[in-house]
Amino acid sequence: MNFIKKNDLFLLEEIVKKNFSSKYKESVLGVLWTILSPLLMMALFTIVFSTLFSRNIDNYAVYFLCGWCLFTFFSSSISVSMDALRGNKSILQRTPAPKYIFVLGGVLSEFLNFLITLILLLIIMFITHAPFHFPILFCSIIPVILLFVMIVGLGLMLSIACVYYTDIKHLWSVISMMFMYASAIFYPIDIIPEPFRGYMMLNPLYWVIDQFRCFIYRGIVPNGINLINFLLLSLIILICGIIVFKKYGDKVVTKF
Repeated sequence: MNFIKKNDLFLLEEIVKKNFSSKYKESVLGVLWTILSPLLMMALFTIVFSTLFSRNIDNYAVYFLCGWCLFTFFSSSISVSMDALRGNKSILQRTPAPKYIFVLGGVLSEFLNFLITLILLLIIMFITHAPFHFPILFCSIIPVILLFVMIVGLGLMLSIACVYYTDIKHLWSVISMMFMYASAIFYPIDIIPEPFRGYMMLNPLYWVIDQFRCFIYRGIVPNGINLINFLLLSLIILICGIIVFKKYGDKVVTKF
């Protein structure tokens, strides 16, 4: 898999536009759902859980959105990636287009949705008088980039796997829910008993959400070891994704 060539940039741009627009094609509100959906989820969880955790979490709305934005980006990107090849089989069967472009285009389209939800997060921070921790706030891009790298690696692998085993798409809905409940998105990690808390630390999505909250919500620099660990994990997953895609990418057309 080579780096993106100039001739492929146009294709990548078109894929991003297609994925982004098709997501809201038959929706009355269109792209506004990108803001409305997390806003409704924030309101629901704030009403239900802020009372339970009011003594543990200050500004629950911001706490929740920090986790929900990243989880939605992760979950949606993986879902799009799994259908990136099989969903475009008619194109791949007719043209020699680089197949990884379809995976990357899907992840980039979801990243645009993520950027929109970040605007909502900043607005909620302003409304709730949450402190803006400059310049630490800008460092929040670090865990986001690392998450993007990990998603691309996973997306490359799962796009291939879903060509061979379509049941993975149905299994993902269950796995995605497990990630949601195991990432401390809407509850404080302190409520988890110590013996089980260590198992949650094995969840890389919890790492990135906690690091993002450190920059945005707490205004502190997260543990450097954790950042390095997540960097290494993301690179390992990306490399594995590239290896798998290079090995099986040329064979998927025969499996459609």
